[in-house]
Amino acid sequence: MKLKSSIKNWIIGFFVLLVITVTTVSCGMLSEINFSLGKHTEVVNSSQFKAVSGNLAIKNVNVLSGNSEWMLPNKTVLIKDNKIEAIKDSIAIPKEYQIIDGTNKYLIPGLIDSHVHIKKSPNDLLLYLANGITQVGEMTGMKEHFQYQKEIEDGTRLGPDIYIASPKVSSEKGMKATFRSWFERRQQNYTTPDKARRAVRNYKKKGYKAIKLASQLFDRDIYFAVIDEAKKHNIPVIGHLPAYVYMEDLYTSGQSQLSHIASVIHSEMNEYRGVNYKNAEAFLSYFKTKVDSIAIKLKESNITISSTLWIYESMPMQDFDLPNFLKTIELEYQNPGWLEKSKFSGGWLPGTGNSYENPDNTDPESKRQSKIYWNAQIKALHVLTQALVRHGVIVIAGTDANGACGAVPGFSLHDELKSLANVGMSNAQVLQSATLATAKWMKINTGMIKVGYDADLVLLEKNPLKNIRNTKTINAVIANGNYFNRNTLDNMLQAVKEANNRSREVNIDEFLD
Repeated sequence: MKLKSSIKNWIIGFFVLLVITVTTVSCGMLSEINFSLGKHTEVVNSSQFKAVSGNLAIKNVNVLSGNSEWMLPNKTVLIKDNKIEAIKDSIAIPKEYQIIDGTNKYLIPGLIDSHVHIKKSPNDLLLYLANGITQVGEMTGMKEHFQYQKEIEDGTRLGPDIYIASPKVSSEKGMKATFRSWFERRQQNYTTPDKARRAVRNYKKKGYKAIKLASQLFDRDIYFAVIDEAKKHNIPVIGHLPAYVYMEDLYTSGQSQLSHIASVIHSEMNEYRGVNYKNAEAFLSYFKTKVDSIAIKLKESNITISSTLWIYESMPMQDFDLPNFLKTIELEYQNPGWLEKSKFSGGWLPGTGNSYENPDNTDPESKRQSKIYWNAQIKALHVLTQALVRHGVIVIAGTDANGACGAVPGFSLHDELKSLANVGMSNAQVLQSATLATAKWMKINTGMIKVGYDADLVLLEKNPLKNIRNTKTINAVIANGNYFNRNTLDNMLQAVKEANNRSREVNIDEFLD
């Protein structure tokens, strides 16, 4: 009996120890993942930022026209219950309206970043507001994002409205992919079409606005099953072009959006049997003969493309001269959790696993070869973007903020707008890409200064039609019924910077310009 009792106690002890070990390891893994998602960073209390609320009248302001082509001078805009009530040359302003002097200023719709990743970093919401962004498209949704949106609607949190797409749908296998699905929750793996169909129904039920595809969706049957099921439940399918799905498949698939212009180039590179420095110029010449045909088919298929142009343009500098690249961005505002390396995720800083830093590019020959490759890819990106614009494909401004190394939330959209202008879009087209075009794609009642539309607005000191960089000259932002002046916006930025500094484990002073 003693032996049986000892064995029983040993078995119980073993399982207790196993449970403790698994729990400890799981908690450690979850903590590391939460660190990389930004959860450990001190959260700014947004209630400290006071806004003007209630009915507003903006007098003598220049108003962006509905087609974004010109400014309508000396208008008075009335805002009531967070809606644009009137836009007139002269109007008697009721006494209950608070008057804002818009003399020599320019009123545009609130900007929209169609491609961001908030993760568990709510301070980013303040960065968006301070940069004139009143709506964002969250491209890897999590339960936290629904909570953020509810709090924004309730007025207990400040931030832009959030269009929430599902976690990325993938078909990866193996322990690493499984652990990522369990602990990170931003990418979920489905190994059969039936499981993927159930996932679509579940995401629709939970309130996600779209189904987001990962590039790691390696099973074509699952890809087409997701789209078929999404059609049945009237939810769009957006995101990456999966690895084994080609452009000809895309045109007739029913996928309604691509997350990156560069996705087209990567697909064409795969069909070209791979591209390296030896054949990069030959690929570019070949690709130039196809861009018009690609753009026409995308247009005919009614496929919208989120731009993310600037981040791809930044990759060569991140590859060759990362320290100096970091000095060109607003690094101090980036959540330290994503900036610094964790046990499960690389960071942005040199030597921390930055996605675009190549530690092998140390000798002149390897640098020469990489430059040939990068130059060809960036040129391909530009000629494709020009073809998309030429043929009327809907391009919506997106940055991949907090998802791609270098894209700082809020600030990076202004870099994106500059890149779109530099590649040949008119300033009016650029503004449309970050306002009305994205609003129509998201099916939201904003993006235009028009009676009945939501009063998500930005008041600028300078005319963005003269220079697209003038979107940075923000005097005030109106979002969710609140008017934030420049002083309040500056206080938001300062608070985020200070919270980041108190949360850092790595000093970044050497990378601040």
